[in-house]
Amino acid sequence: MEKIYSFWEVLMIPNIMNFYNNKYLSAIRHTFYVSMPFWLTVSFFDILGNLFLNPSGILFSKDGLNLGFWLTGLSGEEYLQSRFVLYLESYRKIIYAGYSMTAIIFTITLAGKLSELWKSDRYLTIFCAITSFILFSPVFSIEQKEIRDYFSELGFFSAFFITTVSARIFSWLYAIKKIRLKTPESFPKEMTHYLSAVFPVLLTVLIFSLWAFVAMNLKMNALHFLTNNTTPEFFQNIFFVLFYQFFVWALWWLGIPGYSITSAIQEFAYLPAQLGNKIGESAAIFTTGFFEAGVIHVLGLIIAIRVFSQHEEWRAVSKFSLPLMAFNIQEIFVFGLPVVLNPIFLIPYIFAPMANTLVGWIAISWGIVPIFQIDLPWTMPVFISGIAATHSIMGGMLQLVWLVMDIFIYAPFVITANSLKFEDEKKGGEKS
Repeated sequence: MEKIYSFWEVLMIPNIMNFYNNKYLSAIRHTFYVSMPFWLTVSFFDILGNLFLNPSGILFSKDGLNLGFWLTGLSGEEYLQSRFVLYLESYRKIIYAGYSMTAIIFTITLAGKLSELWKSDRYLTIFCAITSFILFSPVFSIEQKEIRDYFSELGFFSAFFITTVSARIFSWLYAIKKIRLKTPESFPKEMTHYLSAVFPVLLTVLIFSLWAFVAMNLKMNALHFLTNNTTPEFFQNIFFVLFYQFFVWALWWLGIPGYSITSAIQEFAYLPAQLGNKIGESAAIFTTGFFEAGVIHVLGLIIAIRVFSQHEEWRAVSKFSLPLMAFNIQEIFVFGLPVVLNPIFLIPYIFAPMANTLVGWIAISWGIVPIFQIDLPWTMPVFISGIAATHSIMGGMLQLVWLVMDIFIYAPFVITANSLKFEDEKKGGEKS
């Protein structure tokens, strides 16, 4: 084991300094830091809307505490059509309006930071990024939920990627003086400055409009391919699911919300499987409910740091993040430590959820744990969500087993990280 630790230290630790001092990665970290207060606010609203104000949720529905019946005296369709439910749904729509703007806020912040990095006009870079991002919105869809999700956290990948590319393209074009529009000398200086950039703006938006057209058709063809060339059994294959988890969490390590990339697979394969389990038409192991507990391993890392880490900064971040992780809010921790783009945690951050998936598959296949019958809000606390989703205490026990496994998976890497000198690296990063 000591040889493994030594090899890991020699291989990975010298590279960490380069990651921390990379200016582009610093811009991304800065973006998350700036937008974090708003994220926490909308996360609170999400918890409020899903757990406490959902008329069909665990508090008010007959599958939960059935408070809806006790407060209104109504049940079934009469309850769903009641004024009480109408008020709850109206307020939920209001608070979700802010939640649906998180990707836009991310786009504005990142574009502004990249304009400083790549020496282009701040306002024009932001406007190009927002326009490019909106060009990719699913305006061709009649589903309002799809449009709303695109501008919420599910659109982070689009915001992250499109903002970076549009800012880079605009900065290149902005630096080419030959394509600047020449204006009369009598024009005000500020007007000349912005009007001269009309062609860089035009070309940037034109490029993204064509790209959006191609992407739209590729998406439609991809869904058509999945519909005609796959079966539900394919997505229940353990080898596919392990690869699926590898892909999702590799993206998360890169700072890209993995499930937003694979939302098409969720909607095409795992949501129908979840609905089939709920109405008793199927007994699928892998469903949206099964994957809702995917961030348990991040809680395992927090506990491993509290137990094994000697770094006070890490311990402070983990202590601050622990109450948030009770509701599966991992962004503060993964970007505050950070876990994202940190070579030390690359292997366990990907391997731990894969190990959880394998153990869950075995436990459900052997009949030890019932199938996940209900797709609960992602903010539902660990153990409670397992019991509620499976209608069995064994569902909660499975999540506790996952958590213990994850603590031990992360422990060697946390112990190895004790040899890092974070104060020196932090000073070096600030100087750069």
